[in-house]
Amino acid sequence: MPDTTKYRALLATVLEEEGLTLHGLTPFAPLEDHLLPCRAASRLPEKPCAAVMILFPYRFPEQGQRNLSRYACVPDYHEAAGTVLEHTARRLGQELPGFSFVPFIDNSPLPEVEAAARAGLGVIGDNGLLIHPLYGSYVFIGEIVTDLPLDPVGREPEGCLHCGRCARACPGDCLTSPGGDRTHCLSALSQKKGELTPQEERLLLEGGLVWGCDRCQEVCPLNAETRCAPHPCFGGRYRPVLTREDLEDLEGKAYGWRGRKVPERNLRLFEEGNHVSQ
Repeated sequence: MPDTTKYRALLATVLEEEGLTLHGLTPFAPLEDHLLPCRAASRLPEKPCAAVMILFPYRFPEQGQRNLSRYACVPDYHEAAGTVLEHTARRLGQELPGFSFVPFIDNSPLPEVEAAARAGLGVIGDNGLLIHPLYGSYVFIGEIVTDLPLDPVGREPEGCLHCGRCARACPGDCLTSPGGDRTHCLSALSQKKGELTPQEERLLLEGGLVWGCDRCQEVCPLNAETRCAPHPCFGGRYRPVLTREDLEDLEGKAYGWRGRKVPERNLRLFEEGNHVSQ
């Protein structure tokens, strides 16, 4: 029988040394029926045993104006957090030869929110976000899937308080039914290609942000006392206001994946409306 206690201890040591203190384990089996169709699924180990779920807090102490969703104020987490996960996975492979350690972040076949909840890292909000006890929903989720026999217990995902505040506060009325109709989600609208309809423009202006939306997070009582301690992978960099000058260099920005046209369109809309969120 493999010494799972030894494996788990070594895994925890490596994660702590790499600064990945917010982590938990979930068995892979309960996730198999919920895997998402994506090309990255081909990277999974042949016989995955467990998913090491890892959180990256991103909320900074706020001062002054902000016209970006909080997640977009820090460097693109796909690169910042992804680099840390890749390095950690390589080190685990060196420490535990013969086993596979495959990192994923966002572009993942795993239902990451469910997996993180099963790993004991928080509850699932009615807005679909993971809510950690200390950092709230202001966290990015990454994982390392392994065939290392860790024998994790896992748990059933828990729900939030179901107080209804996020549904009542949603500008696009996206959370009033189970599963939610995300047609008018402001975050999705701010990333939509092409021209917006007059109704979509109005919603975006009323939301007050040129990229993303934080409304459902801001009203959540479980976010009321969240810590502002972003993960070191973001290097202390925080740019809360998007300007036209920022469009000249989109590398490493959360909104850069859409190219220049979409954020430029949104900026133009707000310039015409003379509106900047406080």
